[in-house]
Amino acid sequence: MKIVPIFQSRRGFLCGLLVAALLLSPTLALAKKQKKTAEVKTQMVVTVVPHSRDAAQIPMIPKSSVSVEEDGKPTQMVDWKPLAASDGTQLVILIDDSLQVWASLYFKDINNFISQLPASTQVALGYMQYGSTVIAAGFTADHGKIMKVIHIPSEPAGSNASPYFCLSDLVHHWPAGKPAAVRQVLMVTDGIDRYFEGSHYDPEDPYVLAAIRDAQKQRVIVSSIYFRDSGDVGTSFMGGNYLRDVADGTGGKMYYAKIGNPITFTPFLKDYKNRLADTFLLTFLAHGSGLQNVKVLSGEQGSKLESPARVVVGQKILKPSVTTQRKTKGIVDRKLSLQGNVRQGNA
Repeated sequence: MKIVPIFQSRRGFLCGLLVAALLLSPTLALAKKQKKTAEVKTQMVVTVVPHSRDAAQIPMIPKSSVSVEEDGKPTQMVDWKPLAASDGTQLVILIDDSLQVWASLYFKDINNFISQLPASTQVALGYMQYGSTVIAAGFTADHGKIMKVIHIPSEPAGSNASPYFCLSDLVHHWPAGKPAAVRQVLMVTDGIDRYFEGSHYDPEDPYVLAAIRDAQKQRVIVSSIYFRDSGDVGTSFMGGNYLRDVADGTGGKMYYAKIGNPITFTPFLKDYKNRLADTFLLTFLAHGSGLQNVKVLSGEQGSKLESPARVVVGQKILKPSVTTQRKTKGIVDRKLSLQGNVRQGNA
């Protein structure tokens, strides 16, 4: 009788496949489970915003009241602590150089704001010109240097091309400076995207979305002061909404006057100065990869948390050995006054 090897018969071949599948299935299931449950420590900067800035005391939000969601699903929070002055902040003030000349009347407010910043805040000054950001002064703790180089807008109307080209350019060519935990941008512009087709607000404007994505990838928080420079109500509405989208997407804030331009920037800058100080470092376990949607929630009354809408999984802001020195008591006393380098090119 001739013996046929098991894999040389059809039945034997099928049996072999079945045995292999049974042997491999636990391994594949385990690998799939491990891939699904892979957790990566990820850090992000969160701003604590009281519901009323006139409050003399701001409730300290304990770790127990903070929760994080990734793509709509709860995820584990690892650490929550206030950022200390020693952790550092980098702030770029980005001004549209095509604003009308009289916009410079507000620059004294900006100078006053800069003069009040702590030495731990490095400040740089940039101007929007033809789709690029031209750095007039790089990061420095000598704030007087920045105040000396702020100049009257000197470019023709519309020469900013698109504020969002300029923002992306700045993010991609972030000025050199001492490493800092927080990266901030404060823009002064009308927010109108003159390169995108149409004269009305479109939440899918590709240049705005690209600028938001670029800022999120580089952990840059973008705020703005809306300054109506020209155009009708429709275009003004468009510019303001784009600036709001950028702020919401990166964890910043858009400041504006309800009618026309503000009498002064001072109230805006006063609030913004507080925002720079009220920042926390959140560490959580992320499960995805690349840019992921996140939402930070708090059950604490009297304040809210503002953060980027997306973060890069695995993003590290501070090394584990770095500790903060600011004390976290039940509340943080807030003494508020109740009165109201140079680069040029196309994007």
